[in-house]
Amino acid sequence: MTFVINVPLTIERQPADIIKMAYQKCSAMRAVRRAMVSIFCFWLLFSLICSAQEESLGDVGRRVRAERAAKAAALAPPAKPAGNSSEASRPVDLAREAFVIERSATKITVETDGTAIREVGAAVRINSESGVKQFAVLKFAFTSLNEQVEIDSVKVRKPDGTVISTPESNVQEMTQEVARNAPMYTDVREKHVTVRGLGTGDLLEYTVRIRTVKPQVPGQFWFEYSFLKDAMIKDERLEISYPSKGYLNVRSREVQPDIRQEGGRRIYRWSSSNLKKQDADAASPRKGRAPLPSVQVSTFRSWDEVGRWYGGLQQEQVKVTPLVQAKAAQLTKGLPNDDDRIRAIYNYVSLHIHYVGMSFGIGRYQPHASDDVLSNEYGDCKDKYTLLASLLKAAGYDSWPVLINSSREIDPELPSPGQFDHVIAAIPRGGNLLWADSTPEIAPAGLLFPVLRDKVALAIPPSGVSKLVRTPAEPPFASSQLFAVTGKLDEDGTLSAHMEETDRGDSEAALRAVFRQVPPSQWNMLIETISHQMGFGGTVDDVQTSEITDLAHPFHISYEYTRKKMGYWESRQIMLPLPGFGIERKYDAIENAPREPEELGAPTEVVYRLKLELPPGYTVRLPKAVHLVKPYIEYHATHVLKDNVLTTTRRMIVKQHSVPSSDWDGFRSFCKEVTADESTFLQLRSDTTDVGEIN
Repeated sequence: MTFVINVPLTIERQPADIIKMAYQKCSAMRAVRRAMVSIFCFWLLFSLICSAQEESLGDVGRRVRAERAAKAAALAPPAKPAGNSSEASRPVDLAREAFVIERSATKITVETDGTAIREVGAAVRINSESGVKQFAVLKFAFTSLNEQVEIDSVKVRKPDGTVISTPESNVQEMTQEVARNAPMYTDVREKHVTVRGLGTGDLLEYTVRIRTVKPQVPGQFWFEYSFLKDAMIKDERLEISYPSKGYLNVRSREVQPDIRQEGGRRIYRWSSSNLKKQDADAASPRKGRAPLPSVQVSTFRSWDEVGRWYGGLQQEQVKVTPLVQAKAAQLTKGLPNDDDRIRAIYNYVSLHIHYVGMSFGIGRYQPHASDDVLSNEYGDCKDKYTLLASLLKAAGYDSWPVLINSSREIDPELPSPGQFDHVIAAIPRGGNLLWADSTPEIAPAGLLFPVLRDKVALAIPPSGVSKLVRTPAEPPFASSQLFAVTGKLDEDGTLSAHMEETDRGDSEAALRAVFRQVPPSQWNMLIETISHQMGFGGTVDDVQTSEITDLAHPFHISYEYTRKKMGYWESRQIMLPLPGFGIERKYDAIENAPREPEELGAPTEVVYRLKLELPPGYTVRLPKAVHLVKPYIEYHATHVLKDNVLTTTRRMIVKQHSVPSSDWDGFRSFCKEVTADESTFLQLRSDTTDVGEIN
C-alpha cells in the first residue's frame, strides 16, 4: 500500500487522505451487495451510483476528492468501523497501532497576489510490517500548470541511531492514478518517492516544499484543512501567514487559532492531536453530509463576488451560435408547450452528451464553449450545463448556473469557490425554479440525486446579485415502487411466475443506471443474480424493460421466474415469493438511538402484490393481517384466499425523511414486526376447509 500526500495550495483542495477514500469506495461496494437483498432495495444501490457520481459530478472539486491525500502527516489507513461508543472512547495502546504519527507540521505563506509556499514536515513511527507496507511509497500530488514540488528530504531513523536517506533517484513523476482509472483528463501529477531502508521500529521523517507559482484566480486564495481523526497523531500543527494589509476570512471549528502580528504579517497557528479511536457515528457520516473541514480560509469577501467571478468565466461560453440555434430548433420542432420544449432540450444534453472529466488549469472552473461541447458530444458538468444553458437560451428560456457541494453542506459565512464540487441548472418557470442536473444522464428533469437535495447552493443569475439558495428537499413528483407477482404453484412445488416492477423517483434513476450499463444479453443474469441474493434460488428468463431513455415516464421491468421445490416443499411449507423491504433489517439490531435522526429517504409508497394459484386440492391458513402506523412510516399486509388463489398485498409508506431519535425504540419494534411478517412460513394443507379472508 502506498500513501498520497496532497500538496497543492489553491483551488478546491480539501486535505484528507486517499486511503480513507478507498475505504469509502469499499463501503459503497458493500452497499451494492446489500441492495441485492431486495429488488426494491435498489435505492441502496443508489449509494454506489452516488459514490461514483461524486467522482464524476465535480469538476470544480470532483478530481480533488479522488486525489486528495494525507495532509502533511495525514497518512492514515482506512478508519476501522468502531464498535459502540464506550469502546470507541477508550484510550488506544499506541504500540499496537501499525504506525503512530509523532508530529506533523504544515506552514503556508500566502501573498496578496495569490501565490503561496507550503512547507510540510512529518515524523511517523512504524510499529509493524503493516505500517512498513503502507509507507513503502509516498505520493505527492500537484497540478503541473500551477505548482512546483520540491522534496527536501526523506529519511529513516533506525532504533540504533543510524540514518538512511532516500536518494533523489528514488523520486519519479507520474500521472495521478485517478486520471488512469476515471473518465477524465487532468494536469494533476504525482511525485512518487520509494522510501529506502524502512523497517519495523523505524522513524520515518520527510519535509516537502510546494510552490504555487500561478494562482488559479489572480489575487485570490482559498484553502481547507481537516485535522486527522483516522489515525493516531501526537502533535499536529497548521500555520497560515498572510500580509496584515490583506483581507482573509478564517473559519475554525474544532480548534481555535493563536493569532499574532509578526513583521507585517498576520499569522494563524493551530495545534491538535488524536489519541483515541474515532466514534462510530463520526466514522460514518450520512451520504452527502460529511463534516465541514476543521479550518477554512478565503480572500473572497461575498458570495456575489464568487458568483461574478464564475459568471464571468462562463458568460462567453454560453453564447448562442448558429450551430446551437439550429440544434435547439431541431429539438423543439413541433412541440406544443414550454414544458415539452425544455424537457426535450434537457433530455438531449443529459442522454447524448457523455460525461468526461477535464481538469486543466483554469479549465477546472471555466467551461468549454457550447459549440465545442455540441460538436464533441462530451464534457464535464460545467460543459454540460453550458450547452444546456445555450440551447435553452436559443429556444427563448433563461437558466442559472448553480454551484453546489455533493459531499457536504457549505459554510454560508465563508464565500469561497472551494466549497463547491458540482454545477447544476436552475430554470425559472413563473415564480418557481425547475432544477436540472444533466450529469447523471439518467435522471428525469427536475430530479436531483439525494446528495444534492435540501442543500445550500450558490445561484448565479445572468443579471442581478448571486445568492445562496436551498435546493428542494423532495423529488418533483410522487415517488413510488410497485412489484407485482402473478404465479402458479404446481403439485411438485414448482413456482412459475410473471414478475413486474415499476419505479418512479430515486429507485428509478438507480435502475436506469444499472440497465444502461449492462448489455441486454446479460439482463437475465443480472436479475437472476439479484433474485438469488433476495433468497429466490430459481431461474430468470425474458427480462424486458421500458425504454431506458424515456425519462418522462416511470421505469418498468418484467421477467419470467421459475423455482423448483419452493420453500420446504417436502413438508409443504412455503414463504410468500415477495422480496423484503430491506430497511427494517438494517435497524433491527441497533439498540442505541443514533445521535442524529436516521434517514429513511424521500417520502415513498412501496407496494408488493402477489396472486398465487395453489396446487389443486390444497389450501392454506392465512397469516394475520398487519397494520403498523407511525407518524413517519407505515406498514400494511393483507391476505385473501378465493377460488384457490392467494392474494397478498404489502405496503410500506415512508411519510417523513427520518426517524426521530426520541422514538428509536418504537421504530425498532416496528422493524421487528415487519421482519416477523415477512418471515412467516405458510403451511399448505391437502383439504379445502381453511378458506378465509383477513384484511
